[in-house]
Amino acid sequence: MKFALAKEVDLDKIVEYRTTTESFEEFLAELHEVRFTYEAMTPVWKLFVWNEKTVAFVFDHGPLDGTSGALFHVQLAELLNDRNSLLSADISPIVKVDQSMKLNPAVDSIVSTSPSLPFVVSTLFHEFVPKWGPFSPSAERDGTIFAPHVHPVEGSTWRILEIPAARVNILLNKCRAQNTTLTALCHTLLVMGMSKAYPSVAGFDTSVPINARRFMTSYSDAANEMGAYVFQYKEITSAQKEFSWDEVIRFGSALKKGTTKRSGYILGMLKYLFGNISGWMEAKLGKVRESDIELSNVGAWKFTEGIDDEMSYKVLQLGFSQPHGTLNPPIKLNCAGVVGGNTTLTLGFSDKIAGEGKGDVVFGVIKHMVDKLSETD
Repeated sequence: MKFALAKEVDLDKIVEYRTTTESFEEFLAELHEVRFTYEAMTPVWKLFVWNEKTVAFVFDHGPLDGTSGALFHVQLAELLNDRNSLLSADISPIVKVDQSMKLNPAVDSIVSTSPSLPFVVSTLFHEFVPKWGPFSPSAERDGTIFAPHVHPVEGSTWRILEIPAARVNILLNKCRAQNTTLTALCHTLLVMGMSKAYPSVAGFDTSVPINARRFMTSYSDAANEMGAYVFQYKEITSAQKEFSWDEVIRFGSALKKGTTKRSGYILGMLKYLFGNISGWMEAKLGKVRESDIELSNVGAWKFTEGIDDEMSYKVLQLGFSQPHGTLNPPIKLNCAGVVGGNTTLTLGFSDKIAGEGKGDVVFGVIKHMVDKLSETD
């Protein structure tokens, strides 16, 4: 897939207004059915305004990541409250694109991983060699609990848990008291849910996207760069039947240690290993899945401050979700929030892949534990 600057963008074609009585979860399922037309000069994003108050930015994951989605909403909120700019803006739906703009480069051309030969050999070995004997993980996973790789993925469902600001603050304080993070806590709750849904499984393959902008030292304002800048942390996590802060602390420490410039290098190596990547992916169809769960936390975002009049726009909630790609983990938990405000957890799954009712079991455990842990002592 190659990207290029469009000469112009027709907002009438990519901005859609919806007024419905359906739940947002139902609306979210519709959004994930949006398909882009991969033709020259056609944007790979769309904007939906749902019931006049909710704005959904839908985009292809190729050029953008979850952090980019959050950045879009931050910039949109600023522009909506910049009345001088709005009054002087051209109201034409045709937006001319500045051709002097430069497309963001790929992450592996920005972040220098400088891998040594032993590192490359070790990474390839652990990624592709069968796990047996001394190389087996401490906890075995069982990929047969899911339906095999299939395309397209059907029957996707999303469950949304909105955590009020007061309860978010309690959770953050408890994490800080244990010198760990909300990401590590959410991961432990996700594994607990998986352990109840699949009680016979000893371990689950975990994937955690890592924001690679922290390594983009050549950019003066890397944190605000939009693009697909994601590395991955992976491990086999042992099943968790009961909640333990020790497990939260362990995973938080492992994630911190594993967040390095080399975390995503294996992704860039695939193009050298396989000349026909699409063929390599198609060969996986019908075979046992190699991953189980993914936790993605884009953090809490600060929006326009000092807005207190009734005519201004305020961002009260922020959340995000991801579709079920053919090779992606079948159960995903996404986390996003507003600084000083609510945090949204979105669990995505497909009953046809995960098993009837399994995703709701996972969500039920997460909700129960969030409610329990966010109670005042």
